[in-house]
Amino acid sequence: MDPDETHEEERAMTAHSKVAPEDRLPLKGGNGEVMDSTETIRPLVENGEASPTRVVAPLTLLPQEALDTYLKRIGYHVVEKVMRVLPFFTFYGGTLALITCVILRYRWGVLMSMMLYSCFMFMSAAELVVCGAWGMLMVWMTVRNDWYAMYLKDVLGDDRSPKVRRNESAGSPLAGSGNESPTLDRTMPPPTRVWAENNGEIGWNDLLHVVMIPTYKTPMDCLRMALHALMKYSLCRTNLAVCFAFEEREQDAHEKAEQIKQEYAGEFAFVTAAFHPPNLPGHVPGKSSNECWAFQELAKELRTQRGFDPEDPRVVITVIDDDSELHENYFEGLTYHYLKASDEERYMTMFQPPIVHFKNFLTQPILVRNASLFTSLHELACLANPVDCHVAFSSYSLSFILANAVQGWDPDFISEDWHMTAKTKLMTEGRARVKPIFLPLMNYAPEEDDAWSTVMSRWTQAKRHALGISEIVYVATKMYIGMCECGDFWRGATFVYRMLPLFGKFIAVHFVVGTLAFWPPLSHILINFYMWHSWCYIEDLQKTCSECCVPMAAATEVGIGEERIILNSWMVYFQERANACFGLGLVIAGSWGAFYFHLVADRVEGDWYGDWVVRNPIFLWIRTTLEVSVLGWFSSAAFGSVPEWVAAARIMFTLQFHHVVAGMVGRKEDGGGDGSL
Repeated sequence: MDPDETHEEERAMTAHSKVAPEDRLPLKGGNGEVMDSTETIRPLVENGEASPTRVVAPLTLLPQEALDTYLKRIGYHVVEKVMRVLPFFTFYGGTLALITCVILRYRWGVLMSMMLYSCFMFMSAAELVVCGAWGMLMVWMTVRNDWYAMYLKDVLGDDRSPKVRRNESAGSPLAGSGNESPTLDRTMPPPTRVWAENNGEIGWNDLLHVVMIPTYKTPMDCLRMALHALMKYSLCRTNLAVCFAFEEREQDAHEKAEQIKQEYAGEFAFVTAAFHPPNLPGHVPGKSSNECWAFQELAKELRTQRGFDPEDPRVVITVIDDDSELHENYFEGLTYHYLKASDEERYMTMFQPPIVHFKNFLTQPILVRNASLFTSLHELACLANPVDCHVAFSSYSLSFILANAVQGWDPDFISEDWHMTAKTKLMTEGRARVKPIFLPLMNYAPEEDDAWSTVMSRWTQAKRHALGISEIVYVATKMYIGMCECGDFWRGATFVYRMLPLFGKFIAVHFVVGTLAFWPPLSHILINFYMWHSWCYIEDLQKTCSECCVPMAAATEVGIGEERIILNSWMVYFQERANACFGLGLVIAGSWGAFYFHLVADRVEGDWYGDWVVRNPIFLWIRTTLEVSVLGWFSSAAFGSVPEWVAAARIMFTLQFHHVVAGMVGRKEDGGGDGSL
């Protein structure tokens, strides 16, 4: 390949990045007319030294600027090709290598590899058990927080007790009726000029939360559910705006938008809608391209009609799926964390609630329910693990400044949430982070009209999620470009050091999911059926009789020395116990889902209390334990490992995939779409 083709290839991967004026493409606006491309995809990262967005995101990651020599471009292609084939050789080649080693009787290498792998998987299961339980405790405590009282104490330094503040203050945005403080007279945050004259101090009532909801062919009842959850925010009428990201190719999109605006007029600061045109150059149909267009439209409206420029720190963007129900206190918690943070942390942080796929828990088939349990527990455990490198998943929040600094969402990636995490961290030289807010967000697992169709819809969703493995290629290649752009050796080394936890997290998640269903059973089979001549039970090692295990094994045709037999025996000993603890850990972690369910049971759809098993935590725990023990492997294979193996093969040939929506009762799909998980 000619190295000069890097420019075209990379432009396809970063179609929303800063490009030369002559390379800009005419784009259609929401009403169909051709818009000024300079306005549409203008670079939001300015070159001025005083620009906050330039300070937030110092790297552009543009290959046409960073890869300025032949050798650098060659290096880029090497990194890309290696990372595209690495998952394939890990899953397929690793399994083949293990089988080959057994055939050739190279037992030491197999045992060592399997022992290390089993210990790694045991630690992964232990994380689910320990951090999953800790995460549930964090949820239980966090939902009881008085966020405004915490703001007064931790941000404004008001040390009076909450009871005294309620009795003496008439300014609490959370005030209601009865013995509480009177309702605050709320107004829209002041225009930029007035706010700037106030020395730039941001108060509780100054933040404007804008919720972007990408949607495609979603029933109105589901959209209303998401909006009603947003209406529980105490300042929703003045400080919360909604931007629906429709697909223009959805036949009823404009009618839906008008109906929503009429039904919810006055319930939010404003409701707007963007309509993603089809067949835009560089736009791959999917949630990310939908959000890319909607954010451009939203940024323009905020600037021209609402008085918020791209560097206004009062605007916070929250992205949710169209079947999501945010916790009633999420925006209070988000406001508290946002205002409490320092300026650097505030604009470098993405905020993440734990995602719980329990909204339709009562109607999920067993296989799908098992997948929902483990996915929900895994996300909660990762957020609760203090040493984990958190990654945004499904729904998250970030400052308007950060979103503008990284030039919004890219239109040609399928894993929109992971990709946005990687992009923000890369462009900020590894300084961006994801911070948990333990207020659960409820959403639906895929569902169709019958059980088999629901399982197949969940399989389709799993295949799409597995394609997030392409983010490994993205992070590796952008790290290479970032090093070249940094110029200075120590700056580049620091950048790589900061990025390694995220890079390792991406690899570890896909590696665990991809091998979960196959390698642990394979390692058990290898030990118990193919290697019994090369090891002994630990308690038999000290026996010295001629018919004991060690002399007998050494005397076989295998020809293994006693020292090797002893070494193999210890590796088998640790491997067997790691495998057993790993399996037990998965069962325990899965059973935690019964108690997690009861933490959010009041938000589950249907009459859960009418089911005598579900309403009793102990009975539900027993049922969940049995389901995970009997069918957990099938669920992990169907919705985890097999999709990962398919994705590992697909990314060898392309990194661009069409987004296929998950099944939902009432959604009429015509063969491919975008906008919803």
